[in-house]
Amino acid sequence: MSASAFAASFVGTWLAIWIGSRAGAMDGAGVQGQTKARARRVPNVGGVGIVVGLLASVAVGVAAYTGGSHASPIGSGDLFATLVCLLLLHGIGLLDDRRPLPWSPKLAAMLVIPAALAWWTDARLLTAADALAGGAWASIVLTALWFAVVMNAVNFLDNMDGLAGGCTGVIALGTLGVAMVQGQSEVALGAAVLLAGVLGFLPWNYPRARVFMGDGGSLVLGFALAWLTTRLTYVDSTLASDPRWDRLAMPLLLLAVPLYDFVSVILIRLSQGRSPFVGDLQHLSHRFERRGLSKPGAVASIWSLTAVLCLGALIMADATPRQSALVLVQALLALLLLAGIERGLRRREDPE
Repeated sequence: MSASAFAASFVGTWLAIWIGSRAGAMDGAGVQGQTKARARRVPNVGGVGIVVGLLASVAVGVAAYTGGSHASPIGSGDLFATLVCLLLLHGIGLLDDRRPLPWSPKLAAMLVIPAALAWWTDARLLTAADALAGGAWASIVLTALWFAVVMNAVNFLDNMDGLAGGCTGVIALGTLGVAMVQGQSEVALGAAVLLAGVLGFLPWNYPRARVFMGDGGSLVLGFALAWLTTRLTYVDSTLASDPRWDRLAMPLLLLAVPLYDFVSVILIRLSQGRSPFVGDLQHLSHRFERRGLSKPGAVASIWSLTAVLCLGALIMADATPRQSALVLVQALLALLLLAGIERGLRRREDPE
């Protein structure tokens, strides 16, 4: 399945470049008030190639399970619902890539679609909250918020060649490792497919992009990561009498870098009296570049930081609760150190 995802994504992205170039589906200026890097004549339909890779892999997997005597690791109804939600978000992203949509309907879709998926499939975070809230609505709301945050975080990362795709690949690889250690074959399979799909796209997107993934790609990658990390938090029935709190912390560690970028950019915009929903050039990668790194250097640095934190999540998968707590403290201190250094450098650059 992973090989088919890579091949289909690689070929699908090439076809998307060919069609996008001839159809004039190029990257645009964005919404009113948005600050973007100088426009380049590059198609922004690369997300189509990623989706083609994922769908091809699912088709191969379904055919293999149907033709054999194995039972699918995911219920057919759940799989269908997940793919429908993924395609809906992909379609919204493609529309936004052609004619930028206002932030409010996009945010509404990022909340409503995952909420519907959580209600239909019972793939939810913190189902223990349902008992306190008197119904399933609490965990559904939490799950929808998690999906929306992760999708926006990946969308925020899509600001330099190879950045969002590379970080997603690193996180997918980390998720694959954690799932294998924990014996979660469904999550491991999904992470392997996502990793292969991203690797098929990256040769066209880095180091000098011939295509951008656009919102049609970043929303899909964010959705896939949110779905995988939601499934990753499930507690095996054999551990039900002794649930592990660190299962809930591992997704935060895997996604720490996108979340750091997401939170820091929002705080910067709010401190400047700007809307947090209007894009600019104040992301972590841009801040690294202003400190003297080249664009490839900034991208490689963020990939590396993502890998370091994902290794922490992998350690937590086979650690005691006390060891997991130490890993989390270490990761938090590293991010606080990064934030402190950034704040100090900004103050030195401010005019007196």
